Amino acid sequence: MADADKLEAIDFGNVLSYLGVEWTVIEKNVRHNSGYIEIQWTLRGQYGDEAYLLKSEEKKEGNAEVTWEITRPTNLDAITYERYPGQWDAFQEKDLPASAPKTVKFVEVYFNFDEATTVDAADDDGNIVPKTTWDYYTSDRQRNLAVEIWKEEDRDYPEAYDGKVIDPSAFEILERKASVSSFGAASGGALETLKSGVGGFFMMGLVLVGNGLPMDVYCFFAPLAAVLFMLFAQRPPARLWVSSVAVWAAVAALAHFGRFALSFWYITAACAVLSIVLPRFMAAVFPGTGSGGWHQTAIYGVFPGVWVYSCLQYFVFAPGPRAGYQLGAALLLPLAATCVCALLGRITEGSNG
Repeated sequence: MADADKLEAIDFGNVLSYLGVEWTVIEKNVRHNSGYIEIQWTLRGQYGDEAYLLKSEEKKEGNAEVTWEITRPTNLDAITYERYPGQWDAFQEKDLPASAPKTVKFVEVYFNFDEATTVDAADDDGNIVPKTTWDYYTSDRQRNLAVEIWKEEDRDYPEAYDGKVIDPSAFEILERKASVSSFGAASGGALETLKSGVGGFFMMGLVLVGNGLPMDVYCFFAPLAAVLFMLFAQRPPARLWVSSVAVWAAVAALAHFGRFALSFWYITAACAVLSIVLPRFMAAVFPGTGSGGWHQTAIYGVFPGVWVYSCLQYFVFAPGPRAGYQLGAALLLPLAATCVCALLGRITEGSNG
């Protein structure tokens, strides 16, 4: 069984066992506020469900009060509060009480208001916004109910979580580590989306090729469409959108002014420079979002750009009938360029240059 120090040291890829069920850590976030620190690990279960392991530390009168909880999302409207004496109404997303009610009821259990905390956190779009949390506990303080209110520009977006106070020893840290893609960590389900998307493109390709579409055309179309599909399905933060579009624009400008006569490696070198410069530039344009994950610019920015450039060079300049090695080169070179730029992006993440 894990003690508190060992459990706090877990990170991306660690596998835990809790009540006989295995959970994989797919994300870790640390949030600070005046006198308050919260560490949150996003866990994915062996059946695809998600939970959150939380460690909160609050300084009170010179002492640090530490609480460990495991919590899962629940329905907001399953929580009721006494709007008027004797009248219990459900929480509504667009009709929240102005302040935290003193008592709420959830699955026939009463919870008492404990405190409200506000921290700055990254929303689904990667923007840093205030997040206010109303914490409730049962009278024995063994169960927790949290209502998180994300203060977006257009309106407030509340979420509810049902938690249980635990002892760190309830978890066992397994010796092995899971191979989890950063997609899964970033989107909490992007891997499943990718699988379904790739399957759809594969089936569509069989139909198109069966109806006369040249195989080389499909070989260029399918990977590009899959990456763009993931870009839209994953709902990446604004900084990733901007950096990706910047790379597309740079490749398009080089292709236009160079009339496709520029060496493919010249294009790759330009993308490599962008992979180094963009993290620092975006960190300045989007302060507070951090520089982690900037290697994704290679996936969503560099790959589509160099892939299309290689595709056009292949169809315009490769003499026909085209040989297999020409198609192989046209497909492998963009992949090699993407890997190089991703590596540069990974190396320079978090660097202040």
